[in-house]
Amino acid sequence: MESTILEQKLQNVQASGGTKMNVSDFLLKQLAAWGVKRIYGVIGDANLYLLDELSKQDQIQYIACRHECGSALMASAEAKLTGRLSVCLATSGPGIANLLNGLADASMDHTRVLAITGQVETNKIGTRSKQYIDQQKFISPITEHSYLLIQANALPQVIKQCLVQSSTGGSVSHLSIPKDLYQQTVEGEIYLYEPHLHQKLHAPVKLVKEMAQMIAGAQRPVLLIGRGIYGVTGPLKELAEMITAAVVSTMPARSLFPNDHPLYAGGLGQAGSEAASRLLAESDLIVILGATWWPEDYVPGDKPIIQVDKKAKQIGLKHPVSKGVVGDLKAMIPQLLLELKGMAEKGFSEKSISGNRQEWADRVSFVNREWRVRIEQEAHFEGSPIPPQRVIKAISDNVKEDAVIALDTGDHTLWFNRIFQSAGNQDILVSGRWRTLGFGLPAAIAAQLEFPNRQVVAIVGDGGVIQTLMEFQTAVEHHLPIVVIILNNGSYAMEKNRMEQSGLNTFGSRLVNPDFAMIAQACGGLGLRAETAEELEACLRDAFHKRQPTIIDVLTADALVPHTKI
Repeated sequence: MESTILEQKLQNVQASGGTKMNVSDFLLKQLAAWGVKRIYGVIGDANLYLLDELSKQDQIQYIACRHECGSALMASAEAKLTGRLSVCLATSGPGIANLLNGLADASMDHTRVLAITGQVETNKIGTRSKQYIDQQKFISPITEHSYLLIQANALPQVIKQCLVQSSTGGSVSHLSIPKDLYQQTVEGEIYLYEPHLHQKLHAPVKLVKEMAQMIAGAQRPVLLIGRGIYGVTGPLKELAEMITAAVVSTMPARSLFPNDHPLYAGGLGQAGSEAASRLLAESDLIVILGATWWPEDYVPGDKPIIQVDKKAKQIGLKHPVSKGVVGDLKAMIPQLLLELKGMAEKGFSEKSISGNRQEWADRVSFVNREWRVRIEQEAHFEGSPIPPQRVIKAISDNVKEDAVIALDTGDHTLWFNRIFQSAGNQDILVSGRWRTLGFGLPAAIAAQLEFPNRQVVAIVGDGGVIQTLMEFQTAVEHHLPIVVIILNNGSYAMEKNRMEQSGLNTFGSRLVNPDFAMIAQACGGLGLRAETAEELEACLRDAFHKRQPTIIDVLTADALVPHTKI
């Protein structure tokens, strides 16, 4: 998500003038000059000199992770949360191989991440040396830009290219540094961040006028919002109310519109609400703001569509659009509001904008009320193991209004988007398009490091958390009071349920799990276990009160999510 934090912190950075430094020192000073706050990494033979240099400075914090995948996921989550460039580090060979899963998450969600990897000595590149692989070829499907440093004095230009390309393109960049170059001298200047790199894109006035006319002429508009509307939630709410538009959100944007607002129809897709699907089907105009998620089974393919995004390549990726507008939503939505107000003042479309939409307003209100009654009933289901709807209800009732919620991938993700009611200024972190297992715990660690005073919760499944579970030790080491809630149903429930629905044998879907609460205690954290809704409520209160690294092992039913199919 775009963040003014980036601009505020980087524009005032001061850096030293031209000087002679070794590669390690220059690299760290350059990253610090661009506002990099921490590096997530794992030690290896090909990055020892860089780690030594990291130990001598205090501008960038080093987070020693248990696995390279965890470090890349932390970097991805930090960048998603802050809008800043983030950095992860690994050694050559197996090190870069382990990074790939986390980097793919960053790449698929257009996130600003720089991966730095060690490489074998320059005289061994292209040989059968241990841990050598052509890293540029290996990582090419994930990164838009990957460079191999072959001469120390090339570093200023190469690292500048990485920083600019990742920051402006919202992409993953990669730099390989051979082991023997770290101590060599670099002659060059630290490149300062330049404000023009994040100037707002102002949409042409003509296009905004045309967009306003299309909206004014619609009778049943729907706004589909994504994380691109971060930072403009106030104007967005004003826009929705002015044009009487139902509002549907992607999961990362769920907290960016009041969930109790009569116009809010819930999330999109199987993980969302039936109300959203119904209203989309009944609409006569869909306005997509900062979103690219388009599940074809849950959205109509025959509606007029306006799509606004600051990246031209994002527009019309999965569907034809009636009008595409390239622009920064922070500038464009206020501009659109002024245009619509001006039209109303001139008497052009007073009725079009509001007066004759009463029927649509009543319909949206009815469908949303009906949906809320249904999910409220589901949220109060009781039993042991605890129904997943009841688990999400308990979390929704107990988290703070400014909590950061990191979601892993699994059927609990679907239940979350169906049941959870977001309030206040919460942030929701997800593995959006890559959807990797294991995202939730590393993402929570990155969030707590960035916001030490906010409540941070990871909601994970038993299948997903195993992938990165030992990063809990990283949280303990840094005294991070994250609360990891494990929905433990003894299976890969999403896959198991899809197999059952299709008449397949559920072979391979069952899990025999360890005692997660005891693992938390063995790591030095707090381990709790809940088998009933009452125990879960007590565990949540206890964990949030004690403010220490905590795992809550929740015995959960593997209920079938509606609309499940293979």
